[in-house]
Amino acid sequence: MSHINAIDMEVFNNRLLSITDEVMNTLIRSSFSTNIKERKDASVAIFDREGRLICQALYIPMLLSGVMGGVETLLKSRKLDSFRDGDVFICNDVYLAGGSHSNDISIITPVFIDGSVEFFIGNIGHHSDVGGVIPGSTDHILTSVFAEGIRIPHMRILREGVLDEDLLSMIAHNTRDPMERILDLKVQIAANGQGARSLVRLARDHGLARVQKSMADLLSYTERRMRQRLRELPDGEYASEVYTDDEGVPGPPKRICLTVRIESGDVTLDFAGTDPQARGSINMGPYPLLAAVFCGINMMVDPSIPANFGMFQPVRIEAPAGTIVNPHFPAAVGNREYTAQRVVRAITLAFA
Repeated sequence: MSHINAIDMEVFNNRLLSITDEVMNTLIRSSFSTNIKERKDASVAIFDREGRLICQALYIPMLLSGVMGGVETLLKSRKLDSFRDGDVFICNDVYLAGGSHSNDISIITPVFIDGSVEFFIGNIGHHSDVGGVIPGSTDHILTSVFAEGIRIPHMRILREGVLDEDLLSMIAHNTRDPMERILDLKVQIAANGQGARSLVRLARDHGLARVQKSMADLLSYTERRMRQRLRELPDGEYASEVYTDDEGVPGPPKRICLTVRIESGDVTLDFAGTDPQARGSINMGPYPLLAAVFCGINMMVDPSIPANFGMFQPVRIEAPAGTIVNPHFPAAVGNREYTAQRVVRAITLAFA
């Protein structure tokens, strides 16, 4: 592996962070909802053309799941050559689009340079209501994802730069505050456009090949740092278990079992033994689990390691299907933050 200058990597990483922060600041300043403007319940991330996470705005780590899941599943469902310059995608569904939960709506923009997709920029915002049985759409007592509001698979909200007003109206009018949805979604789309222009400018200023190499070097550098930190930990198996208060609806607590296996710079987190999925809305899909795992590992191993695809390479997650951390469709998943906190606690206990 070629030598990678740590100072160069830090400078380049901060250049990318400045782009994500620029988009994030636009979201916060321009949005109309309390959730995004005041609570800053949003995030922004940059990806390469293969869908590998390069950089994420330093706000809410759990929201990494919705953007990353959206981009990865988008690339599984469509080929790069099917995208057109000016296309923008919208999604939120946990089962169809790698989402976080229904309230978190992602906007994903392919970034074209010289006629081909070279990057993606995505942002995600928590919308106060997306329909469903309960005002606010999220409640632990809900027992089906269908009760949690509108499900949006990957759909083009812009086609070659033209906004699909019919689709936007349909989504907005399946919620209790359609005008706020319309305004915030338009802000999300515009903010991504700003970030896309910054990425194009970065490639023009430094050359696309150099930017691509710097991104690849950043991922390699991050992976090396992560493996080095893991090698400093003693090899072996470390177990923990934590419990929920109930299963959302009245019922017994749910147990989350975790076995951490560390071996020569690799780590496996095995959730075998975890209880079956809950009846209530405290289950979490694969991408929220991924975000919780990397949030916990990042804290325990080295919080200064950048959150990108390179950090994920030494880590393997095994989550049995049909459990609270990997439920079968159509289990409710609206309160995945609750279970994510338990997962992070299980990680801290095992590492301790």
